[in-house]
Amino acid sequence: MNYFEHCESVEEAKKRYRELLKQYHPDHAGPEGEAATVGIIKEFNNFLNGFMSNSFNSYYADKEWKPAADAVNPFQEILQKIIDLDCEIEIIGYWIYCFNSKEVREELKALGFWFSGKHKAWVYSGKPKKGRASKETLDEIRAKKGSQKIDREKEEKEKASYKLVV
Repeated sequence: MNYFEHCESVEEAKKRYRELLKQYHPDHAGPEGEAATVGIIKEFNNFLNGFMSNSFNSYYADKEWKPAADAVNPFQEILQKIIDLDCEIEIIGYWIYCFNSKEVREELKALGFWFSGKHKAWVYSGKPKKGRASKETLDEIRAKKGSQKIDREKEEKEKASYKLVV
């Protein structure tokens, strides 16, 4: 069963992921729920992997050089580690940007993010920061490479509306 086939964004998939985990949690669904939960987690990871692959493939479609298929995996792992941090996450082309992240800067730094003063964001590219700064604004980069923003306010409102029945 593909739980995430109709999800078109990371935020939709996260919302669906939370709903499914609540529905199939072993405390609520019994032993059958445990097996379903393992499947849900696996499918969510596959969705993230596929999402990043599609993002990279669309960006590199008209380029001569393309990253190796396994280059996507580190980004999937990083997304899983930062998905619950209190910051605004945006995937722009081949990079992950975290805005309004002052409170979680130490965690981001430990994961290999570096701070871009010009863009006022912590950035992850899978490589250490090079000494040169981009001359493009964030809007120019978004228009050129495409972006996927994760709306934290919307998620917080949805989280607050969730109520577990005990």
